[in-house]
Order: sequence, then C-alpha cells, then structure tokens
Amino acid sequence: MTTWVIVSWVFVAILTAINVFVFLKLKKASEQMMKMAFPNAKNMNDAVSQMQGMMSGKGGMPPNLGALMGQMNQPQMQAQMKAAMEMLSKMQQSGPRRR
Repeated sequence: MTTWVIVSWVFVAILTAINVFVFLKLKKASEQMMKMAFPNAKNMNDAVSQMQGMMSGKGGMPPNLGALMGQMNQPQMQAQMKAAMEMLSKMQQSGPRRR
C-alpha cells in the first residue's frame, strides 16, 4: 500500500515539474512575441493600450482596413470579389486533388 502512495507522489512530482517547465517556456515565447509586436511596450498592459490605440482608427478598424472597406463599394472591386468567390466555390466542389 505505501509503495503505491510513494510511486503516485513521485509521478505527481514529475508531472508538476514538466508542467512548470512547459509553462516557463511558453511564457518566454509569449513575451518575445509581445516584444516583436509591440517593441515599445514595457508590460502586457502597455501592449494592450497600444493595440487599443491602433484599433481606435475609423470605427474601431485600423486605418488601412477602413480604406479597404471603403473600396468594396466600387463596381470593379465587387466584380473581382465575385470572381474570387466563384473560383473558390469551384475549387471546393472539385474536392482536394491528390498527387
């Protein structure tokens, strides 16, 4: 009986150590990604405030996306979008091709 208790606690300790190791690696990776996305941010709150500042452009969209959405009303853009959607539907109907 006591052997199983000892073995189970050793197993729990090993799993806990693995979880801590993985957590620290993921934390380091997320901090690196945050530094790449927001080079001037000192912490996560600063990064979130920078992101909100970027998103407060035109109606909650970044300025470039707002300009693109304005172009969607042009007939040429609508024709291109229709052609792209038709091509996509044809590709989906034919199914995946095997090589």
